Amino acid sequence: EYYPGLTIWHSKDLINWTPVTSALTKNVGSVWAPDLVKYNNKYYIYFPANNTNYVIVADAIGGPWSEPVDLKIGNIDPGHVADDKGNRYLYFSNGGCVPLSGDGLSVTGEMKHTYDGWPIPKDWTIECFCMEGPKLFKHGEYYYLTVAQGGTAGPATGHMVISARSKSPLGPWENSPYNPIVRAQSNIEKWLSVGHGTIFEDHSKKWWMVFHGYENGHYNVGRQTLLAPVEWTADGWFKL
Repeated sequence: EYYPGLTIWHSKDLINWTPVTSALTKNVGSVWAPDLVKYNNKYYIYFPANNTNYVIVADAIGGPWSEPVDLKIGNIDPGHVADDKGNRYLYFSNGGCVPLSGDGLSVTGEMKHTYDGWPIPKDWTIECFCMEGPKLFKHGEYYYLTVAQGGTAGPATGHMVISARSKSPLGPWENSPYNPIVRAQSNIEKWLSVGHGTIFEDHSKKWWMVFHGYENGHYNVGRQTLLAPVEWTADGWFKL
């Protein structure tokens, strides 16, 4: 709800962070989960607000950032991916994706459903199935899709991080044998309702997942940002 919004932070060690700029200055409503992307030496932020999705773009991370461009498509939590031929796509929380123009500033086709999520065991206590926050990247010969499931703020054990992979950005997707990648097992752990994971590689070739959760006993503080090292397995999956 706060403006200026979409504040970008910078770090050299992933622990200490300094604000760079707030990229969104025009009020377009309540902003939900965004995706910050660098592609072809430009920076993009895709984000949902006011029952549609927007993109803003800049030549440098500190701006100036453009006015928000309405992509005129519903759903939430856009996640960007591009294939080796330069085709760009935007995924959403419903497991569907749309093609993007080469400049990333418009939708060029219909929504196509490609992913159904990971089947949560029926005896687990969750808020809802609720796929959220798709994040995508390519590593080796596979594209990896990471989503949250189980509901954001319900039971402590509900939220979780799920991973799937495919040799095409359009699927079919194979769920990871290590799912859920992270999940609170009980309500006595330090971090509860953990989810919305993003996998990335640092400058020294180490891999990490950044995600969020509620600190036990401090729910009223809101979600805090968490970081965990990622290990790649011999068969091309990752786990914490």
